[in-house]
Amino acid sequence: MDTMQQVRDRYLEHLARFKAAGYDRAAAVRFVVDQLEHVRGPVLDVGSGQGVMASELARRGVGVVTIDVNAEEQRLGAVNAEYEGVADRIVFLPVDARTLPFPDGTFRTVDTLDAIHHLTDGPAVFSEMRRVLRPGGRVLLAELTAEGLALVGRMHEAEGRGVHPVGDVTIDAAIAWFESNGFRLAARREGHLHIVAVLEKPETGGRA
Repeated sequence: MDTMQQVRDRYLEHLARFKAAGYDRAAAVRFVVDQLEHVRGPVLDVGSGQGVMASELARRGVGVVTIDVNAEEQRLGAVNAEYEGVADRIVFLPVDARTLPFPDGTFRTVDTLDAIHHLTDGPAVFSEMRRVLRPGGRVLLAELTAEGLALVGRMHEAEGRGVHPVGDVTIDAAIAWFESNGFRLAARREGHLHIVAVLEKPETGGRA
Protein backbone atom coordinates (compact mmCIF):
# COMPACT_ATOMS: atom_id res chain seq x y z
CA MET A 1 0.00 0.00 0.00
CA ASP A 2 1.22 3.51 -0.78
CA THR A 3 2.48 5.67 2.06
CA MET A 4 0.54 8.72 3.18
CA GLN A 5 3.21 10.91 1.61
CA GLN A 6 2.88 9.18 -1.76
CA VAL A 7 -0.91 9.57 -1.64
CA ARG A 8 -0.56 13.22 -0.74
CA ASP A 9 2.04 13.89 -3.46
CA ARG A 10 -0.17 12.37 -6.16
CA TYR A 11 -3.07 14.50 -4.99
CA LEU A 12 -1.01 17.69 -5.15
CA GLU A 13 0.18 16.77 -8.66
CA HIS A 14 -3.47 16.24 -9.63
CA LEU A 15 -4.40 19.71 -8.31
CA ALA A 16 -1.47 21.27 -10.16
CA ARG A 17 -2.59 19.74 -13.47
CA PHE A 18 -6.09 21.12 -12.99
CA LYS A 19 -4.75 24.56 -12.09
CA ALA A 20 -2.56 24.58 -15.20
CA ALA A 21 -5.68 23.76 -17.23
CA GLY A 22 -7.53 26.76 -15.76
CA TYR A 23 -9.29 25.30 -12.71
CA ASP A 24 -7.97 26.31 -9.28
CA ARG A 25 -9.82 23.81 -7.10
CA ALA A 26 -8.73 25.30 -3.78
CA ALA A 27 -9.92 28.76 -4.81
CA ALA A 28 -13.18 27.28 -6.09
CA VAL A 29 -13.91 25.55 -2.78
CA ARG A 30 -13.18 28.75 -0.83
CA PHE A 31 -15.60 30.59 -3.13
CA VAL A 32 -18.29 27.96 -2.51
CA VAL A 33 -17.98 28.07 1.28
CA ASP A 34 -17.85 31.89 1.26
CA GLN A 35 -21.45 31.89 0.03
CA LEU A 36 -22.53 30.77 3.51
CA GLU A 37 -20.97 33.96 4.96
CA HIS A 38 -20.99 32.39 8.43
CA VAL A 39 -20.63 28.62 8.67
CA ARG A 40 -22.80 26.99 11.34
CA GLY A 41 -21.87 23.58 12.63
CA PRO A 42 -22.26 20.74 12.89
CA VAL A 43 -22.08 20.24 9.11
CA LEU A 44 -22.93 17.21 7.01
CA ASP A 45 -20.88 17.04 3.80
CA VAL A 46 -22.61 14.78 1.27
CA GLY A 47 -20.07 13.25 -1.11
CA SER A 48 -16.61 13.41 0.44
CA GLY A 49 -14.76 13.30 -2.84
CA GLN A 50 -11.13 13.98 -1.95
CA GLY A 51 -12.06 15.76 1.26
CA VAL A 52 -11.57 19.29 -0.08
CA MET A 53 -14.94 20.59 1.11
CA ALA A 54 -14.70 18.95 4.53
CA SER A 55 -11.21 20.34 5.07
CA GLU A 56 -12.21 23.88 4.07
CA LEU A 57 -15.21 23.78 6.40
CA ALA A 58 -13.07 22.42 9.25
CA ARG A 59 -10.53 25.21 8.71
CA ARG A 60 -13.36 27.60 9.50
CA GLY A 61 -13.75 26.06 12.94
CA VAL A 62 -16.77 23.75 12.65
CA GLY A 63 -17.17 20.02 13.12
CA VAL A 64 -17.88 18.09 9.92
CA VAL A 65 -19.26 14.65 9.19
CA THR A 66 -18.49 13.73 5.58
CA ILE A 67 -20.04 10.74 3.81
CA ASP A 68 -19.30 8.85 0.61
CA VAL A 69 -19.74 5.35 -0.78
CA ASN A 70 -16.24 5.47 -2.31
CA ALA A 71 -13.79 4.17 0.31
CA GLU A 72 -10.70 5.11 -1.70
CA GLU A 73 -11.83 8.72 -2.04
CA GLN A 74 -12.48 8.83 1.70
CA ARG A 75 -9.01 7.47 2.40
CA LEU A 76 -7.52 10.24 0.28
CA GLY A 77 -9.71 12.80 2.03
CA ALA A 78 -8.53 11.57 5.43
CA VAL A 79 -4.88 11.80 4.34
CA ASN A 80 -5.42 15.36 3.12
CA ALA A 81 -7.15 16.32 6.37
CA GLU A 82 -4.15 15.02 8.34
CA TYR A 83 -1.68 17.02 6.27
CA GLU A 84 -3.81 20.14 6.51
CA GLY A 85 -4.13 19.90 10.29
CA VAL A 86 -7.92 19.60 10.48
CA ALA A 87 -8.43 15.85 10.93
CA ASP A 88 -9.57 16.31 14.54
CA ARG A 89 -12.68 18.17 13.32
CA ILE A 90 -13.73 15.72 10.57
CA VAL A 91 -15.42 12.31 10.75
CA PHE A 92 -15.31 10.24 7.53
CA LEU A 93 -18.15 7.72 7.19
CA PRO A 94 -18.76 5.22 4.34
CA VAL A 95 -22.48 5.91 4.04
CA ASP A 96 -25.03 5.99 1.21
CA ALA A 97 -26.71 9.41 1.12
CA ARG A 98 -30.07 7.79 0.36
CA THR A 99 -30.19 6.20 3.83
CA LEU A 100 -28.47 8.48 6.32
CA PRO A 101 -27.89 6.98 9.80
CA PHE A 102 -28.61 10.21 11.70
CA PRO A 103 -31.64 11.37 13.69
CA ASP A 104 -33.90 14.09 12.34
CA GLY A 105 -32.50 17.60 12.75
CA THR A 106 -28.92 16.58 13.56
CA PHE A 107 -27.10 19.22 11.48
CA ARG A 108 -27.26 23.00 11.16
CA THR A 109 -25.74 22.92 7.66
CA VAL A 110 -25.83 20.27 4.93
CA ASP A 111 -23.73 20.66 1.79
CA THR A 112 -22.84 18.84 -1.37
CA LEU A 113 -20.01 19.78 -3.75
CA ASP A 114 -19.72 18.42 -7.29
CA ALA A 115 -21.81 15.36 -6.44
CA ILE A 116 -25.24 16.22 -7.85
CA HIS A 117 -24.29 15.15 -11.38
CA HIS A 118 -23.34 11.71 -10.02
CA LEU A 119 -26.71 11.05 -8.35
CA THR A 120 -28.98 8.33 -9.69
CA ASP A 121 -31.87 9.17 -7.33
CA GLY A 122 -31.79 12.88 -6.58
CA PRO A 123 -35.10 13.10 -4.66
CA ALA A 124 -34.09 10.29 -2.29
CA VAL A 125 -30.84 12.07 -1.42
CA PHE A 126 -32.47 15.49 -1.15
CA SER A 127 -35.18 14.08 1.12
CA GLU A 128 -32.56 12.69 3.50
CA MET A 129 -30.63 15.99 3.44
CA ARG A 130 -33.85 17.79 4.39
CA ARG A 131 -34.65 15.29 7.15
CA VAL A 132 -31.32 15.58 8.99
CA LEU A 133 -31.22 19.39 8.72
CA ARG A 134 -32.55 21.40 11.68
CA PRO A 135 -35.37 23.90 11.19
CA GLY A 136 -33.76 27.20 10.21
CA GLY A 137 -30.70 25.36 8.90
CA ARG A 138 -29.14 25.85 5.49
CA VAL A 139 -28.42 23.65 2.51
CA LEU A 140 -25.40 24.55 0.36
CA LEU A 141 -25.51 23.16 -3.18
CA ALA A 142 -22.51 23.53 -5.49
CA GLU A 143 -22.05 22.08 -8.95
CA LEU A 144 -19.69 22.55 -11.85
CA THR A 145 -20.91 24.70 -14.72
CA ALA A 146 -21.12 23.20 -18.21
CA GLU A 147 -17.65 24.64 -18.87
CA GLY A 148 -16.37 23.11 -15.63
CA LEU A 149 -17.81 19.69 -16.43
CA ALA A 150 -16.21 19.80 -19.87
CA LEU A 151 -12.82 20.66 -18.35
CA VAL A 152 -13.07 17.88 -15.78
CA GLY A 153 -14.04 15.47 -18.54
CA ARG A 154 -10.94 16.38 -20.54
CA MET A 155 -8.72 15.99 -17.48
CA HIS A 156 -10.20 12.58 -16.64
CA GLU A 157 -9.34 11.32 -20.09
CA ALA A 158 -5.86 12.92 -20.01
CA GLU A 159 -5.16 11.17 -16.69
CA GLY A 160 -6.25 7.82 -18.12
CA ARG A 161 -9.38 7.59 -15.98
CA GLY A 162 -11.79 7.23 -18.89
CA VAL A 163 -15.01 9.18 -19.35
CA HIS A 164 -16.15 11.34 -16.45
CA PRO A 165 -19.70 10.18 -15.67
CA VAL A 166 -22.41 12.83 -15.80
CA GLY A 167 -25.96 11.82 -14.97
CA ASP A 168 -29.33 13.49 -15.48
CA VAL A 169 -29.67 15.27 -12.11
CA THR A 170 -28.79 18.97 -12.27
CA ILE A 171 -28.36 21.74 -9.73
CA ASP A 172 -31.44 23.48 -11.14
CA ALA A 173 -33.45 20.33 -10.46
CA ALA A 174 -32.02 20.20 -6.93
CA ILE A 175 -32.90 23.83 -6.24
CA ALA A 176 -36.42 23.28 -7.58
CA TRP A 177 -36.85 20.23 -5.33
CA PHE A 178 -35.89 22.11 -2.18
CA GLU A 179 -38.02 25.12 -3.09
CA SER A 180 -41.01 22.87 -3.73
CA ASN A 181 -40.48 21.45 -0.24
CA GLY A 182 -40.65 24.79 1.53
CA PHE A 183 -37.04 25.98 1.42
CA ARG A 184 -36.23 29.62 0.60
CA LEU A 185 -33.51 30.38 -1.93
CA ALA A 186 -31.26 32.78 0.01
CA ALA A 187 -28.46 33.12 -2.55
CA ARG A 188 -27.38 31.93 -5.95
CA ARG A 189 -23.95 32.78 -7.35
CA GLU A 190 -21.69 31.67 -10.16
CA GLY A 191 -17.89 31.75 -10.16
CA HIS A 192 -14.76 29.60 -10.37
CA LEU A 193 -16.56 27.25 -12.79
CA HIS A 194 -19.31 26.59 -10.23
CA ILE A 195 -22.96 27.38 -9.65
CA VAL A 196 -23.68 27.76 -5.92
CA ALA A 197 -27.03 27.99 -4.14
CA VAL A 198 -27.87 28.49 -0.45
CA LEU A 199 -31.35 27.47 0.68
CA GLU A 200 -32.92 27.90 4.12
CA LYS A 201 -35.22 25.41 5.83
CA PRO A 202 -38.35 26.89 7.45
CA GLU A 203 -38.26 27.54 11.21
CA THR A 204 -41.08 25.12 12.00
CA GLY A 205 -41.05 22.05 14.22
CA GLY A 206 -38.11 19.75 14.94
CA ARG A 207 -35.00 20.72 16.81
CA ALA A 208 -34.17 24.40 17.32
